[in-house]
Amino acid sequence: MAGGISTEIWDFTTGSRKVRSIEGMVGVGDNATSLTFSPDGRTILTSHLDTTLRLRDAYTGKLIRRFEGHSWYVDSVVFSRDGKRALSMSSMLRLKFEGELRLWDVETGKTIRKLTVPDGVKVNAVALSPDGKKALSAADSMVGVTLWDLESGTAIRSFPGFASAVAFSPDGRYAVAAQFEGPSEMYLTLLDLDSGQELRRFKGHSNLIRAVAFSPDGKLALSGSMDNTMKMWDVVTGKEIRTFTGYSAEVSSVSFSADGRLALSGSLDSSARVWETDSGKEVVKMIRFDDGEWITVTPDGYYNASPGGDKYLNVRVGNRVYGIDNYREAFFRPDLVKVALAGGSLKGYRNIAQVKTPPQVEIVDTPLTVAGDELEITLKLSDTGGGIGDVRIYLDGSAVMTDNTRGLKVVAKESQPTATRGYKIRLARGENVIRAVAFNADNSMQSNPAEQIVTASFTPSSKPTLHALVIGINEYKNPKLRLQYAVPDAELFGETLKRGATDLFGRLNLVRLTTPEQTTSENISNELKKMRSINPEDLFILFVASHGTVDDGEYFLITSNVGSTSTAKLRTDALSQDTLKEMIANIPATKKVIMLDTCNAGQLGEAIQVALLTRGMSEDTAFKILSRAVGSTVLSSATSTQEALEGYQGHGLFTWVLAQGMMGKADKGKSGYVKTTDLVDYVENEVPEIAENHFKRKQYPTTSVSGQGFPIGRVGL
Repeated sequence: MAGGISTEIWDFTTGSRKVRSIEGMVGVGDNATSLTFSPDGRTILTSHLDTTLRLRDAYTGKLIRRFEGHSWYVDSVVFSRDGKRALSMSSMLRLKFEGELRLWDVETGKTIRKLTVPDGVKVNAVALSPDGKKALSAADSMVGVTLWDLESGTAIRSFPGFASAVAFSPDGRYAVAAQFEGPSEMYLTLLDLDSGQELRRFKGHSNLIRAVAFSPDGKLALSGSMDNTMKMWDVVTGKEIRTFTGYSAEVSSVSFSADGRLALSGSLDSSARVWETDSGKEVVKMIRFDDGEWITVTPDGYYNASPGGDKYLNVRVGNRVYGIDNYREAFFRPDLVKVALAGGSLKGYRNIAQVKTPPQVEIVDTPLTVAGDELEITLKLSDTGGGIGDVRIYLDGSAVMTDNTRGLKVVAKESQPTATRGYKIRLARGENVIRAVAFNADNSMQSNPAEQIVTASFTPSSKPTLHALVIGINEYKNPKLRLQYAVPDAELFGETLKRGATDLFGRLNLVRLTTPEQTTSENISNELKKMRSINPEDLFILFVASHGTVDDGEYFLITSNVGSTSTAKLRTDALSQDTLKEMIANIPATKKVIMLDTCNAGQLGEAIQVALLTRGMSEDTAFKILSRAVGSTVLSSATSTQEALEGYQGHGLFTWVLAQGMMGKADKGKSGYVKTTDLVDYVENEVPEIAENHFKRKQYPTTSVSGQGFPIGRVGL
């Protein structure tokens, strides 16, 4: 087997978001075969085809040590309950099967004991007793289950019957083994390890059982099978309690949560699922795709995903098929995934089946070529039952027009009410990819897009212009909100832009708003509206250093006129997520970047963190929705449960790192230009490292790349 694979680590407490990939080394025999977490969750131990085991830090992926000693590849490994020992199993088919078990000292990586399996016996699985003194092996032989004494390295007793999986009970007195007699007789066996007696059999699976587990109290057992099901059993009676279905391939791993409230399963269909043990209800499904993208979704349709993960999951409504990304602006809710995983109820939230379908959109009566830089585009909107809400037009991936369709006249025609709407948009030179979508009446779901390529043949009069709206707010109507570094951050960012824009752009239109009079919500809105006159080939940058918060499930940028941060006052005084989205989406530039250094400091920061636990959407979720909606790259200083650190080199940490990156440090390829994608990578790497080393705190910026990547400055001028 050649090539490298990766081990995926998911943050189970925050919506099962993938936090790290640990890459396998490229080369023959080096791929990982199994993984186990230490009991404290701080390290992981992987077994490999190159005969080694590797202990890594679960958070950083850093290799701590290798375990060497096996003479052939390692099939599986398990930790002891105290994390001090590990048991591994390896086997090799030569003329006959040869195998061994090894007990390891985790601290040193040295072998404590080697147990030799009889020749010709293929071991399928191993388990380590709770006290770490005994082991079980399950094998393809007439003596299928063997109990081992790890102190002496000898077999205590064996249980007949071919076995494919085995587990100790929490008290170490019993075992449950997956056994089989021929192709049609599959069952679980409950074994008394002290007496050597078989107590009962659990029958119900129709194919080989691949995994077994006990509940923490020892009263329940789980089994996963090649019949594509997981079953839960009453250990005392041997009765099947329920069957968990919905897999499209075998269930290869099963386990209980530490409190026994949840059952977890992994399948060869690339999914992992979490279930309530009491009700049998699916809590979430986690799916990893071949290209590394992933998605975690609740049965109600709320989901978390990697940047491209939601494009793979479809929803069928009648005869129409939509991607789950059509629901993104209402159902991309990592916070609700987290609530579900924590055992909370989503009662009161609508589910995806309750959402009415969006209109069907067609581009009609629109030319394929134009001689100038303007285009009249006509959309035909057919109501499919959910009404007609906002219409959004994208040019080369960036939103350039948003229409709330007020006053739209719908005409009953045939089976569907229809309407036509005309729009005038500016084009860039050459090919322009135009994409139009429309939402249902309550803007909870967007249509499948209508697309058309239009070629514009004209000669631009000059180089593109860089338009930048740079905002820093230190002073607020409420003096308790006062900041120290926001205005200096805005000044630093503006000067850095001026330095990098030389010779790259025909002109720099830099608008700086830093006084209380300039930074009211009304004045900022007016300045954003002025940007609607810029050209598609121009670049637009919005930088804000201020306070930001999420209240009642909506993000608000806190402007200087804000006194009270109550929900009602935020809606009237601050700039809401929807307002920002509409304004930025109506700026016709196809290249846009939004940078938000929002500081949640002191008592306000504590209040915001409490609000996040009770009122829904986090800032990083809001920014990711904003990024996709307007087709812009968004960088923000910190996740919502962290404070954006200030006082580094006289500035906020995030802004200082941004400036350093734009002055050349982000140009890793030494191209002479700093591109948006380079800047994202630089900020993601540098901010956490400086936060840890200088402040001894954690700060992870939120970044979301959408639309085009492009240079924003030259280096060394």
